[in-house]
Amino acid sequence: MKHNRQAVWFISLVALILLPGLASVVKGQERPIFPKEEVERARNAASQGNAPAPVLRCTGPITRVIDVGDENVRFTSANFHANPGGGEGGGFDKTPLLSTNVTLAQGACLDAHLSAIVGKGRADLTMFQVSLTFLPVTTLPFGPPRHMVGHLERPFGISSPAVVLDPESVADMFAANFFQKVGSGPHEVRPGTYRVDVWWSGDGPGGAIGAAFVLKLYLR
Repeated sequence: MKHNRQAVWFISLVALILLPGLASVVKGQERPIFPKEEVERARNAASQGNAPAPVLRCTGPITRVIDVGDENVRFTSANFHANPGGGEGGGFDKTPLLSTNVTLAQGACLDAHLSAIVGKGRADLTMFQVSLTFLPVTTLPFGPPRHMVGHLERPFGISSPAVVLDPESVADMFAANFFQKVGSGPHEVRPGTYRVDVWWSGDGPGGAIGAAFVLKLYLR
């Protein structure tokens, strides 16, 4: 019994020594999703009472609705931080989850709503992006995929716009809204036919898993 008590005491002592160090290592590996310089810029603007940037707007009656869905369970091994090559900035799986084509006229507006059931993969976060690619891609200048309004521009300081979800231990429901105005102004795209793609990846190694992906598009 004395030997057992000594063993328990020794294990407890080792734990007291190691746990603070392990906690600091885990904390050191945490990466803030909002870039530090952007957080400081926002704080300074708020403290100085500076006016926020103009709010982006797009209005008009709905003329058409397009739904695209996939109810199957899907898995991706793509690591957002390893630049797997998909979507704007390359932070996503090269194969989009969902795709469809739309034709956008001058002055029109495209709204997008994305939903999914996301499981808890090995990666802490699941990253999504909804983008537009001008078609046909053989016509210059078509450019790379371009994210719609509604994304975090530089998550973790990486120039691959995304929206994110930290799923619960089993699964969580994801939903996000986006829009895109057609014109020649800032944040606008030129008229034409576009491919709308939904991209995804995990925040780190281990990938992401999900099901019941639905993309709903409203043209107005």
